[in-house]
Amino acid sequence: MLHRNDILTMYGFRSRQRAAAVALCALSVGFLSAAGAFAQDKDAEMAAEPLQLTEIIVTGTRITGFTAPTPVTSVGQQELEARGIRNLADVMFDMPSLKPVQNTGQSSQPIGASNFDLRGLGPNRTLVLVDGRRFAATDPTGGIDINVIPAALIKRLEIVTGGASAAYGSDAVSGVVNIFLDDRFEGAKGSVQYSQSKYDDHHKPAASVAVGKAFGRLHLVAAGDYFKDDGQLAQASRPWARGGYAIMTNPAAGTPGQTRQVIAPDARFSQMTLGGVTASNSIAALRNLQFGPGGTVLPFNRGTYVGSTYMSGGDGASLSDTSNISPEIERGTGFARLSFDATEDVSFFADALYSRADIFSDGTTATDNGNITIQRDNAFLPSQIRDILVANNQSNFRIGRVGAEEGAFTNSVENTIQRYGLGANGRFGDGWRWDASAQFSRVRYYREDGNNRNNNRFNLGVDSVINPATGQPICRALLNNPNPTAAQDPYGDIRACVPINLFGAGSVSQAALDYIGGTAFLDSRQKQDVYAVNVEGSPFATWAGDVSMAAGAEYRRESVRATNDDVSKRSGWKTVNPQALDGSLNVKEAYMELVAPLLVDAPLARSLELNLAGRVTDYSTSGRVETWKVGANYQPIDEVRLRATLSRDIRAANINELFSGQNQFFNTITNPETNVALTTLQLTGGNPDLRPERSKSFTGGAVFQPDWLPGFRASFDYFSFNIRDAITSLNGQQIVDGCLVRKQTDLCGAITFDGNVISRVQATLINAARSSAKGFDMEAMYGFDMADGRITVRGLATYIDELTVTSNGVTTDYAGVVGSTGTLGPAGGIPKWRASLSADYAGSGFALGVLLRYVDGGKLNAGYVEGVDIPDNSVPSRTYVDINAKIDVTDAVEIYGAIDNLFNVAPPMTPNAVTAPSYASSAFYDRIGRAYAIGARFRF
Repeated sequence: MLHRNDILTMYGFRSRQRAAAVALCALSVGFLSAAGAFAQDKDAEMAAEPLQLTEIIVTGTRITGFTAPTPVTSVGQQELEARGIRNLADVMFDMPSLKPVQNTGQSSQPIGASNFDLRGLGPNRTLVLVDGRRFAATDPTGGIDINVIPAALIKRLEIVTGGASAAYGSDAVSGVVNIFLDDRFEGAKGSVQYSQSKYDDHHKPAASVAVGKAFGRLHLVAAGDYFKDDGQLAQASRPWARGGYAIMTNPAAGTPGQTRQVIAPDARFSQMTLGGVTASNSIAALRNLQFGPGGTVLPFNRGTYVGSTYMSGGDGASLSDTSNISPEIERGTGFARLSFDATEDVSFFADALYSRADIFSDGTTATDNGNITIQRDNAFLPSQIRDILVANNQSNFRIGRVGAEEGAFTNSVENTIQRYGLGANGRFGDGWRWDASAQFSRVRYYREDGNNRNNNRFNLGVDSVINPATGQPICRALLNNPNPTAAQDPYGDIRACVPINLFGAGSVSQAALDYIGGTAFLDSRQKQDVYAVNVEGSPFATWAGDVSMAAGAEYRRESVRATNDDVSKRSGWKTVNPQALDGSLNVKEAYMELVAPLLVDAPLARSLELNLAGRVTDYSTSGRVETWKVGANYQPIDEVRLRATLSRDIRAANINELFSGQNQFFNTITNPETNVALTTLQLTGGNPDLRPERSKSFTGGAVFQPDWLPGFRASFDYFSFNIRDAITSLNGQQIVDGCLVRKQTDLCGAITFDGNVISRVQATLINAARSSAKGFDMEAMYGFDMADGRITVRGLATYIDELTVTSNGVTTDYAGVVGSTGTLGPAGGIPKWRASLSADYAGSGFALGVLLRYVDGGKLNAGYVEGVDIPDNSVPSRTYVDINAKIDVTDAVEIYGAIDNLFNVAPPMTPNAVTAPSYASSAFYDRIGRAYAIGARFRF
């Protein structure tokens, strides 16, 4: 892991992608020491004194000047600049403890959002702070898109890689990311940068400027930042993606030597073409027929591995080429801070951050997989097909089709974040400090899902007949009711109906497209107000030194109100149907943290410190909950320090989880006690009765810095998380089976009985899952002088031994599962090893760096049994090489350049079986390819 000033050495003069290299190489560096241990050098003792580029203050605690026993990773402003990072999403690839999380756009989740996710336990279990204050959610789901925080304004980034709810509050289950902005900058600085991939995409212009000036006791800082990434919306732009691979059903499954599924190239739809094809379950006379230009009837040639959705080869359509690599993002951010030192002991401040992000992606094209019903009297039906229906006494049949005339669904987001703060801080008495602050966040999240299809209108238009009065096509509904009342036709669907011809590619008229097409939208307004006060100092001393204390209280109020369009209200669109949301909550909490020195300069104990913390929190939605932390630092000799922390942490349900609209639908539920299957009412959505998740976490490790090998340092940290009452969703049958078969009594309250008949199942979000993570972080670094500069070699690695989710009585381990997170369940997966090996030379006026990044392979899917479900469930590892250089043109101007993925290493095949199957669906491997960056900076 990364740590403190050591980060200066590792990241001092490097390209953007900076952490995760060959585990084997990283281990070899670590074993240079007699200790033989890697380090996750994350504490104050491990500062890299050879490169005093900037002062990094690492906390991991509320107490100033204390080295916390919980590991902390820190990256400074100069490290981010040296690597050319202009988007915090890039940091996730650089730190093995962080799992890359970004929605490329082909789902209903926030488009382009990148969330910090420590240990793969989920982004909602990582607390994000800016300037030590909680950062508000940037979308109505409760996520925090870190892209809205510009890297150009960051002074340092601190990551607490262990449970920290007692010190920092709810959501700090797997850790805390604390982002500090440069609020005391003096002078003027700026930068311009441009980068792109070797495929002439991912063009990324960026620019920033900042000014700071002191006017006596008054200090003003203002900055602006611009970033753009034109993304890539088609994987066909990459040679590795042109095979059209997908996971397909194996029709020969069940015979010796055959698996249930296969991975095959040239994935095509088995029941869909651009012009329409008869459904595979059609009567024999209609089977394997498709519609060519003008509705001509042609044979439909099937490929191999023919299943209900895919086949390999044949005449079916394919959307494989359109699978997204990344969305388009444009962002502008402004920051200003005014501080005033009223006296030597009291200061006031006011700051503001404004960010606007515009994000665009496309989805798939509308598809109907053999489920469009065509009546025998359809106005556009080819006579050859009508004759077959008549001869076989069939009134209708079904076809499948790709709606190419409609075009791809589009997804666009306008995300505006405003964050205003004011406060004061000061000193009093003998070394006591205090601060008080108020913070107001306002977020507007506006999303449009364009080129959407109105399902009701589509069905009305498809069901068209010949009007006997005119001899022209007319919608059956309009023929039967030419003047419907508003009550009969509240949305004007019948009155505006346009007949739709589905026979042949390009047969759908523009008038029909205008009739069925439209845009779904979600307009969300979010508010968060936070009021906090803190005090710290030393109330008394022990025989070993001063006891330090920090205490504080906080009040937080949050609300979300999201409105949607009328069609979405009735879930009437083909793709995304955003739902309205209206809810609020408030939180009152108080905490105290203590550091008590127990031994100093004693036999076998250079020092021993005890760290205690506790917090009481009262949620308006779920009541009171307590969290605590017990930690210790023990230094038996000067060269070794041992550290350990045990904590109880919590995550309370967010507003979306509590108050999202409940949908009602009927589905078949089998009562396992009576073996009777009945159509049963089910409810899905938010649940206002959710309780906070509870977690027990432990971290323990050692820091080694030998006097006999100057410039070498290493550390090792073990971590363990066990989460109970995790918020999850189960379907109705899972809840019934869990209660009545597995005797999971906590699920029984979701079932309503009418006698011995199940009348309703509340399949909303519930506290019914458990999750755990175990592993360790290691790091080793060695630096030495050479000629007029310094060489630094550094290896770091993270190993995940266990990442389990237990839901409905079934435990699945996702450690070492690297396939698409969309098929992996609640936690997704994570490689067992991620590591890096770097070497840097910093001389007078120039610097060079190289980095090896390693991402372990593993399983494609946690649920597959190799040889039974799929022939090969393995995914190979990848190693990437990044290089960078910079040169000082003058004392005030420097030019830098970088190449990431120097050898253009292609990602391993991790296919999925969605509508537009991706060749490389895993987020852990580089899908962009070789990328070049060049830029210039000035500072006066």
